[in-house]
Amino acid sequence: MTFHNRTRALTTLVFVLLLIMGCQQPADISPSPGLGDPYPAPPNDPQISVLAPDLQPWLGFHVATVIDDGERPMQVQVPVRNLSNHKYLIDYRILFYDANGTELEPQMGWKMMALLPKETVRLSGKALSTDAKNYRLEVKWGR
Repeated sequence: MTFHNRTRALTTLVFVLLLIMGCQQPADISPSPGLGDPYPAPPNDPQISVLAPDLQPWLGFHVATVIDDGERPMQVQVPVRNLSNHKYLIDYRILFYDANGTELEPQMGWKMMALLPKETVRLSGKALSTDAKNYRLEVKWGR
């Protein structure tokens, strides 16, 4: 094989490798988890999903209050604090699940909440059935 042919083969190989690498999907496109509020900082909570990654650094979530006595539908309140110096409008909803992990219907609709700078508010929701045994809070930018 001549020098010219080897150079051409090497160039083709590099081009094919770059083409293959460019066609790969992003590794993780799942929703961002809610971060714990650094004042105080509870552990990251898997029951909180911030659906907008660019919103995630500006919200601090405190430990949720869950009322589930088995006689009435589950109630959830999650305190969230605006960590920035800007006013934000967010939408949130709480999804409820039965003991098997099946999402209960009907789902809670999205609610809008205004967060003033450094303000703490409670995001709350109530299941419509006593079958609710677990929940997940979803938060995104307000529309």
